[in-house]
Amino acid sequence: MKNVKNLKKLGRMSLVLLIALLTACSSTDKKSGDQGKSDDGKAKIGIIKYMDQISLENTKEGFIDGLKEEGIDAEIEEVNENGDSSLTTTAPKKFSSDDYDLVFAIATPAAQGAKQALPNKNIIFAAVTDPVQSGLLKSYDEKTNIKGITDRVDIKSQLATLKEMKKDLKKVGIIYSNFEQNSLIQLKEAEEAAKELNLELETVGINNINEIPEGITYLSEKIDALYALTDNTVASAAPIVSEFLKKNKVLSLSAEEGQVINGLLMSQGVDYYLHGKQAAKMAARILKGEDIKSIEVEDNKDAVKKINKKMADALGIDLSRDVYKGAEIVEK
Repeated sequence: MKNVKNLKKLGRMSLVLLIALLTACSSTDKKSGDQGKSDDGKAKIGIIKYMDQISLENTKEGFIDGLKEEGIDAEIEEVNENGDSSLTTTAPKKFSSDDYDLVFAIATPAAQGAKQALPNKNIIFAAVTDPVQSGLLKSYDEKTNIKGITDRVDIKSQLATLKEMKKDLKKVGIIYSNFEQNSLIQLKEAEEAAKELNLELETVGINNINEIPEGITYLSEKIDALYALTDNTVASAAPIVSEFLKKNKVLSLSAEEGQVINGLLMSQGVDYYLHGKQAAKMAARILKGEDIKSIEVEDNKDAVKKINKKMADALGIDLSRDVYKGAEIVEK
């Protein structure tokens, strides 16, 4: 009788262990297969945009369209930090739960904040000039959960193009944000390049968008040409900048096409819609199962030349010259 009781007891214990094991497996399966998925099976992605300006918006649109082209069915949620540096570490926390497969951070401040706020989340960045100098990575191939696409351009080559645009070029102006790490990195490179090209650089740092009119007024009376960095704050005020340049008959070259769409003369650099698509290809690799830590950071692949026709006409530019050939004409 004692043996029968023991057998019954062992049977009940085995049943409890079996139920526990099945429950654990079910929980594990849910975590590995369903984590970050919405109820309809779509991938969930959080997008963090540093501010409203055309280049960052184009990056976002390119990313969303690129995901579709890669066959990724995604549910997208977005936060806009409105250029407020105090929000860069608080806004990303919206995406801290396991509901989100991946976060896409657009611009250096947004990526820096996301890294700090979401240390365990897979993050793809874009519109970042130098991820190493800005503290996002120790190296391009670091085994970490934040990777992306840089928008770095060869500034020496850009300034050399300005010299082709104006043969007697002597003074080049740059207006930049004091609080954007990407701009400070570019400024240092521009200073070194200007020395090599025997150009004098006149610079103005601004603390917010309200200081741009005063800054560009000061510059436009002193310079032969303006070089526009990939600076988010200044880019958001491109229509204001272009009006001062037009009034003072000053040439301008931008490192990216958004500022030309908004009035500057010419760009020879990043097309941010294509830039966003490049980031989407990287994101798709991760969403399809590739380990983000094995992926290397990429530089922007697609450079474009664009010319604003209204500004060219206002400045009396001869677009048949070699330096302007092959450019896409923007009729705005």
